[in-house]
Amino acid sequence: MTSAIATRAYAPFEPQWSRFHEFAAPLASSSGAGAAAGGESAQSSHPYNRQYSHVYSARLKLLRRRCVHNAQQSLKDDGLEADVVEHIIEVKEGALSILVGTIVKEMDPKRRPAVKSTYTDASAQMFLFPSDDKKAEKQEPLRSFMFDKEKGDVLHLEDESGRVELVSAADIGGETKNDNSLDPNQVATGVVAAVVGKVDSGTGVMHVHSIHFAGPPPVESASTKEGLRGASINDEEKNDPILLLVSGLGCGSDSPADAATGASLSLRREMLLDYLTDPQLGDGSSVCRVVVAGGGITAPVNTAEDKENTKKASSNNETKTKAGKYDSTSNVTFSLRELDLYIAEILSSGIPVDYIPGWNDPTNANWPQRPLHSCLLPNSVGFVDLFRRSTNPYESDCNGVKVLGSDGLNVADLRRFLPKKCDGDEVNDEGAEVNISPSSSIDALHQTLKFSHIAPTGPDSLPTFPSSETDPFVMTSRPSVYFVGNCNEFEARLVGGKCETIDTAADDSATRLVCVPSFAKTGEVVLVNLRTLECDVVSFTDVSP
Repeated sequence: MTSAIATRAYAPFEPQWSRFHEFAAPLASSSGAGAAAGGESAQSSHPYNRQYSHVYSARLKLLRRRCVHNAQQSLKDDGLEADVVEHIIEVKEGALSILVGTIVKEMDPKRRPAVKSTYTDASAQMFLFPSDDKKAEKQEPLRSFMFDKEKGDVLHLEDESGRVELVSAADIGGETKNDNSLDPNQVATGVVAAVVGKVDSGTGVMHVHSIHFAGPPPVESASTKEGLRGASINDEEKNDPILLLVSGLGCGSDSPADAATGASLSLRREMLLDYLTDPQLGDGSSVCRVVVAGGGITAPVNTAEDKENTKKASSNNETKTKAGKYDSTSNVTFSLRELDLYIAEILSSGIPVDYIPGWNDPTNANWPQRPLHSCLLPNSVGFVDLFRRSTNPYESDCNGVKVLGSDGLNVADLRRFLPKKCDGDEVNDEGAEVNISPSSSIDALHQTLKFSHIAPTGPDSLPTFPSSETDPFVMTSRPSVYFVGNCNEFEARLVGGKCETIDTAADDSATRLVCVPSFAKTGEVVLVNLRTLECDVVSFTDVSP
């Protein structure tokens, strides 16, 4: 008697990240042969010669109409009317008005931590990706980003004509709409919003009755979507197609936690590989595609000896260090080789893989990040029909389902600006209260959907390229699956057409929000059913409980 052979799941796929790729690199270079040939024309066309103000203008132009619509609809439901003011400078004092602009949070620069020159700095990692441990150590950075009017912080709404200071009407004893009341700690500089309120004739400050964002974009009309999402994989396989999301593979070394637990990250990666390639070990045959959401390699290790050798090489005008095996460049090379071989093993089993670059990968730092160069993954790129190197952010159509996501840096950066006070009387060594926590990853991801912008903190905090014509991070169509990688834990939420939390996806207007945990930290991957949008977690561990 022979056992039935499982059929590999298949789902139609169309990459849609070209709009990010267009803005993921300079159009011209000011060095090398290209600059010599182009002369002054190359210098003038370099994107960094532009001002970042063009990005904010394009963002406001793209989101303005939707913000106004949501504000007018809310007022209509309340039986109110207000005039839409085209430019902030034209607002009339004392009249209920709708203003649209970009939020600007002006805070004391002395309270804001110094900008790190690199995100690979250890303190920057703890700052961007705070965990539950070392709670007291992260309080000071979080306090510095908490909006406090008593310390002189001011909230503005700005457009091309000018700006106006915003104050919640509740702060001065006025009425607000609780669902849309203004909370400075729930917005960040760069967010486009419509505010409803009155400008005080004496102070020139706008007393905000409610604030409204662009909200999720409309669902992309596609004649094939209904048929694809309701179809089975094929006649033999009745399971629904599954999208596997994983981040933080950490190729190159074991995670720091493994030293304490005796676990092995490389062994957990092998367990994941067996799950995908061996149908006898699980339902891996239902996986139609694997998306690696950043964190594929470990951060470069700059040891003391590495720094000393680099210093000596620079002083002696040498190109190689004395002990090359400790060089951080060698560490990256080894990590990339291990990542390449691992992805190639998955591809050799006929499973398509999309790789999203992350903050440790050798690509440009400014968003959108370019795909890794093909020469860095020579074995994987040989699978031409299965392997795709995407940009960061990532966007595709898989089985008629719109999928949007990133490596998680955009949400990690936004979390800093959305701190919240929590209950508790814990104190640190200096006696200060430890009662501030960052917004959860799922809440921050939910906010970006409300803002209809993937990276609302760019370019103020998140480094981005200065686009002059449009803002590529504005959501143009509503995603059905919206994920971020490298989170501390798995979180998921299903939201409806008006961004409200719902239990089941009744139609195509629903969006599944997914926070993909770091595989190096948790050993977990996420499975998303592309028909029902239900998701589940599979955990891999080699340590007995």
